[in-house]
Amino acid sequence: MDAATRPASVDDRVAAPWRRRLLLWCLPLLATIAAVWAYGSGGRYVDTDNAYVQRDRIDVAPQVPGDVREVLVEENQAVAPGQPVLVLDDTLLRIAVDGAEARLTSARTEIIAGKASYREKTGEIAVASRAAEYARRDLGRQSELAARKLIPAATLDSANRSTDIAIGTIDVLELQRAQLLAKLGGDPNHAVDDFAPVRVALAELERAKLDLSHARLYAPQAGIASHLPKVGSRLEAGRAAFAIVSDRAVWIEANFKETDLQWVRAGQSVRVDVDTYPGHRWTGRVQSISEATGSAFSLLPAQNASGNWVKVVQRIPVRVALLPGRDDPPLRDGMSANVVIDTGAHTRFDRWFGREH
Repeated sequence: MDAATRPASVDDRVAAPWRRRLLLWCLPLLATIAAVWAYGSGGRYVDTDNAYVQRDRIDVAPQVPGDVREVLVEENQAVAPGQPVLVLDDTLLRIAVDGAEARLTSARTEIIAGKASYREKTGEIAVASRAAEYARRDLGRQSELAARKLIPAATLDSANRSTDIAIGTIDVLELQRAQLLAKLGGDPNHAVDDFAPVRVALAELERAKLDLSHARLYAPQAGIASHLPKVGSRLEAGRAAFAIVSDRAVWIEANFKETDLQWVRAGQSVRVDVDTYPGHRWTGRVQSISEATGSAFSLLPAQNASGNWVKVVQRIPVRVALLPGRDDPPLRDGMSANVVIDTGAHTRFDRWFGREH
Protein backbone atom coordinates (compact mmCIF):
# COMPACT_ATOMS: atom_id res chain seq x y z
CA MET A 1 0.00 0.00 0.00
CA ASP A 2 1.53 3.29 -1.08
CA ALA A 3 1.71 6.51 0.96
CA ALA A 4 -1.12 8.18 -0.98
CA THR A 5 -3.61 5.47 -0.06
CA ARG A 6 -2.22 4.69 3.37
CA PRO A 7 -4.46 5.85 6.25
CA ALA A 8 -3.23 8.91 8.15
CA SER A 9 -1.28 8.10 11.24
CA VAL A 10 -2.15 9.36 14.66
CA ASP A 11 0.73 11.90 14.56
CA ASP A 12 -0.54 13.36 11.29
CA ARG A 13 -4.03 13.74 12.68
CA VAL A 14 -2.64 15.57 15.72
CA ALA A 15 -0.40 17.92 13.69
CA ALA A 16 -3.11 19.03 11.24
CA PRO A 17 -4.96 21.38 13.70
CA TRP A 18 -1.71 23.15 14.61
CA ARG A 19 -0.94 23.80 10.99
CA ARG A 20 -4.39 25.22 10.51
CA ARG A 21 -3.97 27.47 13.56
CA LEU A 22 -0.62 28.63 12.22
CA LEU A 23 -2.12 29.51 8.87
CA LEU A 24 -5.22 31.15 10.36
CA TRP A 25 -3.56 33.21 13.12
CA CYS A 26 0.20 33.48 12.88
CA LEU A 27 0.54 34.36 9.22
CA PRO A 28 -2.11 37.16 9.32
CA LEU A 29 -0.54 38.46 12.51
CA LEU A 30 2.88 38.55 10.91
CA ALA A 31 1.46 40.28 7.84
CA THR A 32 -0.27 42.87 10.04
CA ILE A 33 2.92 43.51 11.99
CA ALA A 34 4.87 43.93 8.76
CA ALA A 35 2.27 46.32 7.37
CA VAL A 36 2.21 48.41 10.56
CA TRP A 37 5.99 48.52 10.59
CA ALA A 38 6.14 49.54 6.94
CA TYR A 39 3.55 52.28 7.43
CA GLY A 40 4.84 53.51 10.78
CA SER A 41 8.46 53.68 9.68
CA GLY A 42 7.44 55.88 6.74
CA GLY A 43 6.35 59.53 6.79
CA ARG A 44 9.66 61.19 6.02
CA TYR A 45 8.50 62.18 2.54
CA VAL A 46 5.24 63.98 1.84
CA ASP A 47 3.96 64.37 -1.69
CA THR A 48 1.09 65.80 -3.67
CA ASP A 49 0.05 66.00 -7.30
CA ASN A 50 -2.05 69.12 -6.59
CA ALA A 51 0.78 71.40 -7.68
CA TYR A 52 1.20 73.86 -10.52
CA VAL A 53 3.91 75.97 -12.12
CA GLN A 54 3.49 79.68 -11.32
CA ARG A 55 4.98 82.83 -12.80
CA ASP A 56 4.65 86.50 -11.98
CA ARG A 57 1.77 87.80 -14.06
CA ILE A 58 0.39 91.31 -14.27
CA ASP A 59 -2.99 92.06 -15.79
CA VAL A 60 -2.80 95.49 -17.42
CA ALA A 61 -6.04 97.47 -17.41
CA PRO A 62 -6.64 100.85 -19.07
CA GLN A 63 -7.35 103.87 -16.88
CA VAL A 64 -9.79 105.28 -19.44
CA PRO A 65 -12.31 103.53 -21.69
CA GLY A 66 -11.77 103.52 -25.42
CA ASP A 67 -11.50 101.58 -28.67
CA VAL A 68 -8.22 99.92 -29.62
CA ARG A 69 -6.63 101.84 -32.48
CA GLU A 70 -3.27 100.04 -32.68
CA VAL A 71 -1.70 96.85 -31.31
CA LEU A 72 2.05 97.42 -31.34
CA VAL A 73 3.25 93.89 -30.41
CA GLU A 74 2.42 90.34 -31.44
CA GLU A 75 0.78 87.71 -29.26
CA ASN A 76 3.37 85.94 -27.04
CA GLN A 77 6.03 88.48 -27.98
CA ALA A 78 8.73 89.37 -25.46
CA VAL A 79 8.48 92.97 -24.28
CA ALA A 80 10.73 95.25 -22.25
CA PRO A 81 9.65 97.39 -19.29
CA GLY A 82 7.95 100.56 -20.51
CA GLN A 83 7.49 99.31 -24.07
CA PRO A 84 4.21 100.55 -25.65
CA VAL A 85 1.76 97.75 -26.32
CA LEU A 86 -1.64 99.29 -27.14
CA VAL A 87 -2.88 102.64 -28.44
CA LEU A 88 -6.48 103.69 -27.82
CA ASP A 89 -8.52 106.14 -29.87
CA ASP A 90 -7.82 109.50 -28.19
CA THR A 91 -10.13 111.81 -30.17
CA LEU A 92 -12.46 112.53 -27.26
CA LEU A 93 -9.51 112.83 -24.89
CA ARG A 94 -7.90 115.51 -27.05
CA ILE A 95 -11.20 117.38 -27.18
CA ALA A 96 -11.31 117.23 -23.38
CA VAL A 97 -7.80 118.72 -23.22
CA ASP A 98 -8.83 121.56 -25.54
CA GLY A 99 -11.89 122.25 -23.40
CA ALA A 100 -9.84 122.27 -20.21
CA GLU A 101 -7.34 124.70 -21.76
CA ALA A 102 -10.21 127.01 -22.77
CA ARG A 103 -11.65 126.91 -19.24
CA LEU A 104 -8.24 127.71 -17.81
CA THR A 105 -7.89 130.73 -20.09
CA SER A 106 -11.38 131.89 -19.10
CA ALA A 107 -10.59 131.49 -15.39
CA ARG A 108 -7.39 133.49 -15.73
CA THR A 109 -9.23 136.20 -17.64
CA GLU A 110 -11.89 136.42 -14.94
CA ILE A 111 -9.25 136.79 -12.24
CA ILE A 112 -7.40 139.49 -14.18
CA ALA A 113 -10.71 141.31 -14.77
CA GLY A 114 -11.59 140.95 -11.09
CA LYS A 115 -8.28 142.42 -9.99
CA ALA A 116 -8.80 145.33 -12.40
CA SER A 117 -12.33 145.88 -11.07
CA TYR A 118 -10.98 145.85 -7.52
CA ARG A 119 -8.44 148.52 -8.38
CA GLU A 120 -11.17 150.50 -10.15
CA LYS A 121 -13.42 150.39 -7.06
CA THR A 122 -10.54 151.45 -4.88
CA GLY A 123 -10.02 154.48 -7.12
CA GLU A 124 -13.74 155.28 -7.09
CA ILE A 125 -13.75 155.15 -3.30
CA ALA A 126 -10.84 157.56 -3.19
CA VAL A 127 -12.68 159.99 -5.51
CA ALA A 128 -15.89 159.61 -3.51
CA SER A 129 -13.98 160.27 -0.27
CA ARG A 130 -12.62 163.53 -1.64
CA ALA A 131 -16.10 164.49 -2.86
CA ALA A 132 -17.56 163.72 0.57
CA GLU A 133 -14.87 165.80 2.25
CA TYR A 134 -15.67 168.74 -0.03
CA ALA A 135 -19.39 168.28 0.71
CA ARG A 136 -18.73 168.41 4.45
CA ARG A 137 -16.72 171.61 4.14
CA ASP A 138 -19.36 173.15 1.91
CA LEU A 139 -22.06 172.13 4.40
CA GLY A 140 -20.11 173.89 7.14
CA ARG A 141 -19.91 177.11 5.15
CA GLN A 142 -23.56 176.99 4.22
CA SER A 143 -24.50 176.41 7.84
CA GLU A 144 -22.58 179.57 8.93
CA LEU A 145 -24.25 181.65 6.22
CA ALA A 146 -27.65 180.26 7.10
CA ALA A 147 -27.09 181.10 10.76
CA ARG A 148 -26.56 184.77 9.76
CA LYS A 149 -29.62 184.69 7.53
CA LEU A 150 -27.51 185.32 4.42
CA ILE A 151 -28.82 182.36 2.35
CA PRO A 152 -32.21 180.80 1.99
CA ALA A 153 -33.04 177.52 3.80
CA ALA A 154 -33.27 175.66 0.49
CA THR A 155 -29.58 176.20 -0.12
CA LEU A 156 -28.73 174.67 3.26
CA ASP A 157 -31.00 171.67 2.52
CA SER A 158 -29.24 171.17 -0.80
CA ALA A 159 -25.85 171.14 0.93
CA ASN A 160 -27.09 168.58 3.47
CA ARG A 161 -28.43 166.38 0.69
CA SER A 162 -25.15 166.53 -1.26
CA THR A 163 -23.21 165.54 1.86
CA ASP A 164 -25.49 162.58 2.57
CA ILE A 165 -25.24 161.35 -1.04
CA ALA A 166 -21.44 161.60 -0.98
CA ILE A 167 -21.19 159.59 2.25
CA GLY A 168 -23.71 157.02 1.02
CA THR A 169 -21.80 156.61 -2.24
CA ILE A 170 -18.68 155.70 -0.28
CA ASP A 171 -20.60 152.99 1.62
CA VAL A 172 -21.99 151.50 -1.60
CA LEU A 173 -18.57 151.49 -3.27
CA GLU A 174 -16.99 149.82 -0.24
CA LEU A 175 -19.63 147.05 -0.34
CA GLN A 176 -18.95 146.51 -4.04
CA ARG A 177 -15.20 146.39 -3.39
CA ALA A 178 -15.79 143.85 -0.58
CA GLN A 179 -17.68 141.62 -2.99
CA LEU A 180 -14.83 141.79 -5.47
CA LEU A 181 -12.35 141.07 -2.69
CA ALA A 182 -14.33 137.97 -1.67
CA LYS A 183 -14.24 136.70 -5.26
CA LEU A 184 -10.48 137.21 -5.21
CA GLY A 185 -10.08 135.07 -2.10
CA GLY A 186 -9.48 137.95 0.29
CA ASP A 187 -6.16 139.03 -1.20
CA PRO A 188 -5.99 140.70 -4.65
CA ASN A 189 -2.20 140.67 -4.62
CA HIS A 190 -1.77 136.92 -5.23
CA ALA A 191 -0.46 135.69 -8.57
CA VAL A 192 -3.18 134.83 -11.07
CA ASP A 193 -2.50 131.08 -10.93
CA ASP A 194 -2.80 131.06 -7.12
CA PHE A 195 -6.52 131.87 -7.12
CA ALA A 196 -8.96 129.00 -6.51
CA PRO A 197 -10.86 129.15 -9.86
CA VAL A 198 -7.59 129.07 -11.78
CA ARG A 199 -6.25 126.22 -9.64
CA VAL A 200 -9.42 124.22 -10.31
CA ALA A 201 -9.06 124.84 -14.05
CA LEU A 202 -5.38 123.85 -13.87
CA ALA A 203 -6.31 120.61 -12.08
CA GLU A 204 -8.91 119.83 -14.74
CA LEU A 205 -6.34 120.44 -17.46
CA GLU A 206 -3.81 118.16 -15.75
CA ARG A 207 -6.49 115.48 -15.40
CA ALA A 208 -7.38 115.79 -19.08
CA LYS A 209 -3.72 115.53 -20.07
CA LEU A 210 -3.26 112.53 -17.78
CA ASP A 211 -6.26 110.80 -19.35
CA LEU A 212 -4.78 111.54 -22.76
CA SER A 213 -1.49 109.93 -21.73
CA HIS A 214 -3.43 106.84 -20.60
CA ALA A 215 -4.51 106.30 -24.20
CA ARG A 216 -1.19 104.46 -24.62
CA LEU A 217 -0.71 101.29 -22.58
CA TYR A 218 2.81 100.16 -21.69
CA ALA A 219 4.36 96.94 -20.40
CA PRO A 220 4.92 97.36 -16.62
CA GLN A 221 7.68 94.74 -16.55
CA ALA A 222 9.70 92.51 -18.82
CA GLY A 223 7.91 89.39 -19.96
CA ILE A 224 5.63 87.87 -22.57
CA ALA A 225 2.56 89.76 -23.79
CA SER A 226 -0.52 87.55 -23.77
CA HIS A 227 -4.24 87.81 -24.46
CA LEU A 228 -3.89 90.93 -26.60
CA PRO A 229 -7.13 92.49 -27.90
CA LYS A 230 -7.88 93.11 -31.56
CA VAL A 231 -7.98 96.49 -33.28
CA GLY A 232 -11.42 97.98 -32.78
CA SER A 233 -12.11 96.16 -29.52
CA ARG A 234 -13.81 98.18 -26.83
CA LEU A 235 -11.89 98.38 -23.56
CA GLU A 236 -13.42 99.44 -20.27
CA ALA A 237 -11.54 101.26 -17.53
CA GLY A 238 -10.34 98.90 -14.82
CA ARG A 239 -10.92 95.72 -16.83
CA ALA A 240 -7.83 93.78 -17.90
CA ALA A 241 -6.84 94.44 -21.52
CA PHE A 242 -3.82 92.09 -21.70
CA ALA A 243 -1.37 90.27 -19.45
CA ILE A 244 2.40 90.34 -19.05
CA VAL A 245 3.77 86.97 -17.91
CA SER A 246 7.27 87.08 -16.47
CA ASP A 247 9.83 84.98 -18.30
CA ARG A 248 12.19 84.80 -15.31
CA ALA A 249 10.75 84.07 -11.87
CA VAL A 250 9.27 80.55 -11.74
CA TRP A 251 8.02 78.68 -8.70
CA ILE A 252 5.68 75.83 -7.78
CA GLU A 253 2.51 76.24 -5.77
CA ALA A 254 1.84 72.89 -4.11
CA ASN A 255 -1.43 72.45 -2.22
CA PHE A 256 -0.79 69.91 0.53
CA LYS A 257 -3.32 68.37 2.86
CA GLU A 258 -3.17 69.95 6.28
CA THR A 259 -2.46 66.54 7.80
CA ASP A 260 0.77 66.25 5.78
CA LEU A 261 2.40 69.45 6.99
CA GLN A 262 3.39 68.47 10.52
CA TRP A 263 7.11 68.38 9.73
CA VAL A 264 7.22 70.58 6.64
CA ARG A 265 9.43 73.63 7.20
CA ALA A 266 10.90 76.37 5.02
CA GLY A 267 14.25 75.43 3.52
CA GLN A 268 13.60 71.68 3.13
CA SER A 269 14.62 70.05 -0.13
CA VAL A 270 12.02 69.22 -2.74
CA ARG A 271 11.78 67.00 -5.81
CA VAL A 272 9.54 68.23 -8.61
CA ASP A 273 8.27 66.31 -11.63
CA VAL A 274 6.35 68.27 -14.27
CA ASP A 275 3.77 66.30 -16.23
CA THR A 276 4.90 67.82 -19.53
CA TYR A 277 8.46 66.46 -19.09
CA PRO A 278 8.19 62.98 -17.54
CA GLY A 279 11.87 62.25 -18.06
CA HIS A 280 13.20 65.34 -16.30
CA ARG A 281 13.33 66.15 -12.59
CA TRP A 282 13.74 69.52 -10.92
CA THR A 283 15.07 70.19 -7.47
CA GLY A 284 14.00 73.00 -5.21
CA ARG A 285 13.40 74.06 -1.64
CA VAL A 286 10.41 75.04 0.41
CA GLN A 287 10.31 78.83 0.28
CA SER A 288 7.26 79.54 2.42
CA ILE A 289 4.02 78.07 3.75
CA SER A 290 0.78 80.00 3.47
CA GLU A 291 -0.71 81.38 6.67
CA ALA A 292 -4.22 80.31 5.60
CA THR A 293 -5.90 77.47 3.78
CA GLY A 294 -7.09 77.85 0.23
CA SER A 295 -10.72 77.96 1.32
CA ALA A 296 -10.00 80.95 3.57
CA PHE A 297 -9.26 83.01 0.43
CA SER A 298 -12.31 81.82 -1.50
CA LEU A 299 -15.03 84.25 -2.50
CA LEU A 300 -17.56 82.36 -0.38
CA PRO A 301 -15.70 80.79 2.57
CA ALA A 302 -17.24 77.79 4.27
CA GLN A 303 -19.65 78.50 7.13
CA ASN A 304 -18.78 75.76 9.63
CA ALA A 305 -21.55 76.85 11.99
CA SER A 306 -24.23 75.59 9.60
CA GLY A 307 -26.29 72.55 10.53
CA ASN A 308 -25.12 70.45 7.59
CA TRP A 309 -21.43 70.79 8.41
CA VAL A 310 -19.11 68.06 7.12
CA LYS A 311 -15.45 67.98 8.08
CA VAL A 312 -13.19 68.16 5.03
CA VAL A 313 -9.41 67.98 5.03
CA GLN A 314 -8.18 71.42 3.98
CA ARG A 315 -5.41 72.25 1.54
CA ILE A 316 -2.64 74.70 2.44
CA PRO A 317 -0.51 76.26 -0.33
CA VAL A 318 3.25 75.70 -0.08
CA ARG A 319 5.53 77.80 -2.27
CA VAL A 320 8.48 75.89 -3.70
CA ALA A 321 11.40 77.75 -5.25
CA LEU A 322 13.02 75.86 -8.13
CA LEU A 323 16.79 75.64 -8.28
CA PRO A 324 17.98 76.36 -11.83
CA GLY A 325 19.56 73.53 -13.77
CA ARG A 326 21.75 73.61 -16.84
CA ASP A 327 19.46 71.54 -19.08
CA ASP A 328 16.06 72.51 -17.68
CA PRO A 329 13.38 72.70 -20.39
CA PRO A 330 11.10 75.76 -20.46
CA LEU A 331 8.24 75.94 -17.97
CA ARG A 332 4.96 77.71 -18.57
CA ASP A 333 2.47 79.15 -16.17
CA GLY A 334 -0.16 76.65 -15.04
CA MET A 335 1.66 73.38 -15.85
CA SER A 336 0.78 70.46 -13.57
CA ALA A 337 3.47 68.98 -11.35
CA ASN A 338 4.14 66.36 -8.67
CA VAL A 339 6.01 67.53 -5.57
CA VAL A 340 7.83 65.45 -2.94
CA ILE A 341 9.24 67.16 0.18
CA ASP A 342 11.98 65.57 2.29
CA THR A 343 11.02 66.51 5.87
CA GLY A 344 14.08 64.91 7.45
CA ALA A 345 14.49 61.90 9.75
CA HIS A 346 10.86 61.62 10.88
CA THR A 347 8.58 58.61 10.94
CA ARG A 348 4.98 58.04 11.84
CA PHE A 349 6.18 56.20 14.94
CA ASP A 350 7.44 59.59 16.18
CA ARG A 351 3.91 60.92 16.00
CA TRP A 352 2.32 57.87 17.59
CA PHE A 353 4.75 57.75 20.52
CA GLY A 354 5.01 61.50 21.08
CA ARG A 355 8.48 62.00 19.64
CA GLU A 356 7.55 64.80 17.21
CA HIS A 357 10.28 67.12 18.47
